[in-house]
Amino acid sequence: MCAAREIGALSKAGMAAMAEGNYMNAEFMMHQAIRRAEQLGVDTYTAKLKNNFGIILNLQGKTNEAASYFDEALTTITRTIGTENKLYRVIEANLHDARVGQA
Repeated sequence: MCAAREIGALSKAGMAAMAEGNYMNAEFMMHQAIRRAEQLGVDTYTAKLKNNFGIILNLQGKTNEAASYFDEALTTITRTIGTENKLYRVIEANLHDARVGQA
């Protein structure tokens, strides 16, 4: 399997596990996808995966960790494709939700 498909499969499996409430498996799969994407140097895709990982963490009430992943994703998106795009707005909203959860 090519690397891009492997990353996609890991991400999809992680999000499916999250939907089933299997957060331990969701975290593991998404962490593997992030690690693989970082190895390939696909920054924008890595940011998208970090956003997904943040969602998994936030659903578990791990708001500090989630905010950290959302912040990393925003920094990467700002550097790679800028702030005038849907992905930036989605991650920004997720970061806001995590910060509200911290209060």
